[in-house]
Amino acid sequence: MAMKSVSALAVEIALDEAKLGAFERNNDNRGDRVDEYEKQAGIGMGQAWCAMFVFWCFEKAAARLGTKNPMPRIFGAAQLEIWGIREKKVVAAPDLGDILIKEHRHAGLVTGPTLPGGNFPSVEGNTWANTDFAHRREGVYVLKNEKVTKCTFLRLA
Repeated sequence: MAMKSVSALAVEIALDEAKLGAFERNNDNRGDRVDEYEKQAGIGMGQAWCAMFVFWCFEKAAARLGTKNPMPRIFGAAQLEIWGIREKKVVAAPDLGDILIKEHRHAGLVTGPTLPGGNFPSVEGNTWANTDFAHRREGVYVLKNEKVTKCTFLRLA
């Protein structure tokens, strides 16, 4: 049996977090689980945490597999995208475990390949689903309709 990749295990961990119901308390970048993601980053609380969540998932996966985390300690989506381009980690077609950078400002994890129509499934933190901005509840969500054309994809392992 082949050993699971850090990227694939990071997705499993992220999906588990979505099932647990990881949410902000008051749409203020704070909450019990959110604080855990931010503590791992070590750069303060109450900040945008989408890339911190991705890093936390990779860190947990690497620890479980007893290997080095392939994701750098970069907690801004735009900065992570710049790093990925520089390090030649960008791929055209997303697949399980890739990091998505949406519109240069939001990070998440790809949970499967591109679907007909140019969408792909993902799991993302510091986002919301199925509502408008005024009625949102920020947290970790499983999404099915991200647009490939709006994203850059980084493949770490």
